[in-house]
Amino acid sequence: MNHAAPTKLIFEKLLAARRPLLVSHRKPDGDTLGGMMAVYNWLRDHGREAYAFCVDAPSSAYSYFPRIRDVQTNPEIFNDEAVDMVCVFDAGDLQYAGIDACVAVMPKRPFIANFDHHVTNASFGDANLVVTDASSTAEVVHAFFVANGVEISRAMATCLMTGLLTDTSNFSNPATTVKSLEIASELLLKGVSIRDITRRLMRNKPGAALKLWGRALERLRWDEGKKTATTALFRKDLAEHPVDDEHLEGLSNFLNRILRADVVLVLKETNDGKVKGSYRSAADVDVAELAKAYGGGGHKKAAGFTVAGAIGEDAGGWKIAS
Repeated sequence: MNHAAPTKLIFEKLLAARRPLLVSHRKPDGDTLGGMMAVYNWLRDHGREAYAFCVDAPSSAYSYFPRIRDVQTNPEIFNDEAVDMVCVFDAGDLQYAGIDACVAVMPKRPFIANFDHHVTNASFGDANLVVTDASSTAEVVHAFFVANGVEISRAMATCLMTGLLTDTSNFSNPATTVKSLEIASELLLKGVSIRDITRRLMRNKPGAALKLWGRALERLRWDEGKKTATTALFRKDLAEHPVDDEHLEGLSNFLNRILRADVVLVLKETNDGKVKGSYRSAADVDVAELAKAYGGGGHKKAAGFTVAGAIGEDAGGWKIAS
């Protein structure tokens, strides 16, 4: 697919916007924040007014991001009549970003730009820069800068490198490509330290997270026929050992790296009577298609879903019981 048209249009709209509003998805990870904050720092470095927004406050693990304290969580900013453009990063639709209701009641309809790399993206924007063979949304944003002749600062490079590291699991999962490594090399030349970023994001596990991981390891179930490993975490586990969702996402990635499984599925009960599933695959299995069956999505090697129900167990392993 030719991405030149949306790349140019979004750039022109950003330059012309009175006050663009940049949005990362709920429970933000390093990729959605990396893409959003790279664009935000570019705008602010050039004296442009802009908002950065997320329904959920970013984890303190990302405190090293330049201007991360500017990220707002109050949806009142959607009522600002100066906001004439909304840019969404790494979200398949406005609902996943948590802003569908906010956009619906804005004083005037904004131009919506959509940056993403997931095959399940709904192309909900007025301009959709969705590159499904990119390793990450950070890679999409990097290409956007390069195509428009934008000089990438060290601050922007820090944000983009975090996104690359997040979605490639430190350049170890199948999303890692020659292109992603070439981009990482360029970012290193800007003075970014991979060691420092990984230290902040990987060596930050609280004791509660490790205890949860221990319970998940105890409950691993193996399906030899399907080459699938499944585990479960219950509400009582999370009540006893409360941790941020990012640590649970780390569990899915960890199991995918160490198990000889075609598919890894981590099931987690939520306090509102639902079950969240997190798929990972290091084999030739499209887990986004598996997640679609439950109304979810993602990309080929990492996807997820949320459904009503509870976790049950049968002879085949863990399951979702309605």
